[in-house]
Amino acid sequence: MKSRNRKTRSCFQRRGATAVEFALVGPALFIVILCCAEFARLSMMRNLANNAAYDTARFVIVEGADNEDAIMMANQVLARLGTRNATITINGGEEIEPLTRTVTIEIVIPVAENSFFFGSIYEGKEIRAEVTLNTERYAGYYNSN
Repeated sequence: MKSRNRKTRSCFQRRGATAVEFALVGPALFIVILCCAEFARLSMMRNLANNAAYDTARFVIVEGADNEDAIMMANQVLARLGTRNATITINGGEEIEPLTRTVTIEIVIPVAENSFFFGSIYEGKEIRAEVTLNTERYAGYYNSN
């Protein structure tokens, strides 16, 4: 009879030890999981900024596109991830004209405003992407000379 009580007590005592161990390790585990999710989002935002800059530049290099079209296109791409308050600059703020030879798209995303969990850590940090492409609208584009 005594051996049976010892066995029952040790199982009960072990359950208590498991709960205490989880109480000590659980918060650290949750913080690691949150950090992984945050860094995954930052990585997706960085790649999305690069893709948005490239897609916008490809869209605008053809004849007939203007700055408003470029901003609309960039915002459509950035909306895929729910990006907020991104700054889109085309050719340093100059208008695209029929004789424009290159198009430069710069996208700046404030990290603190687009962070899921740790926004205060990233205050003042930005994700930047810039792409420059030759346009298809100037007279010498199709001439190899």
